[in-house]
Formats: sequence, structure tokens, C-alpha cells
Amino acid sequence: MSSTNANIERYRPAYLHNKPHFTSMVTSEGGKTIYVSGLVASDSNGELVAPGDLGGQLNYIFDNIKQALAEVGATPANVVRQRIHVLNMQLDHRPIISAAMNAFYGDSGSASSTCVGTNTLLIDGALAEIDVTAVIDG
Repeated sequence: MSSTNANIERYRPAYLHNKPHFTSMVTSEGGKTIYVSGLVASDSNGELVAPGDLGGQLNYIFDNIKQALAEVGATPANVVRQRIHVLNMQLDHRPIISAAMNAFYGDSGSASSTCVGTNTLLIDGALAEIDVTAVIDG
């Protein structure tokens, strides 16, 4: 079986308002694509973690994403796309969301991102759900 190397490039066009916690455009070529389903802050028994704490839930979800990525040899640097759904999102949630994203990506470079508010999630007490797409060498 032949091996294909993934090439990921991040773009921050000068004509866009570029924020530090995500990248406006990401391209990938070659490699293997990984899709992590939407995760909420529940443990392996389905118990909610950090009830009522958006930052705590986001950090827990990002930690689980990091562990899931490691299972296939990926890190946050391999994430090219993320979607964050926040229950009853308010503008004052923005710094909490940004801080969790910055903690997850660190200095590795961020992904393209969409963050939307929703009026319901499928787990009682869940305040956020996140899914990601990553690319690794294949």
C-alpha cells in the first residue's frame, strides 16, 4: 500500500477580520481524513460533566476530541474544520468559547470554524456540542 503525505495550509486573508482562535480558510491535500462526530460533555457512562459551566464543558469536549484524535495518530494541529453548537448562545459567551479554542489549539495553528447558537441539544444539561474534521498522513 502506498503512503500519501497530508499537506495542510492555513490562510488568513488580509481583507478578512482574522481572529486568533480560528483560521478563515484551510486547505488540505493528500492524506487520510478523520471525522469526529459531535461530542457533548458526557463521560463514558453518559453522565453530564460540568453542569451549568460552559467553559468547563467546552474544555472537557476538547480534551475528549484530543484523546480521540490521538487514537489515530492525530493532534489538534491536524484539525482543518470544526463546528461548535452552543445552547442559547449569547455574545458574552464569546470569550469563553475563544479561550477553550485557544487552549485546544495552542501554538499548533487553528482550524476553520463555525459557531452557532441552538435552542436544544440531545443531552439534558449539555451546553455545547463540537465536531471536527482532521487530516493526517495516510
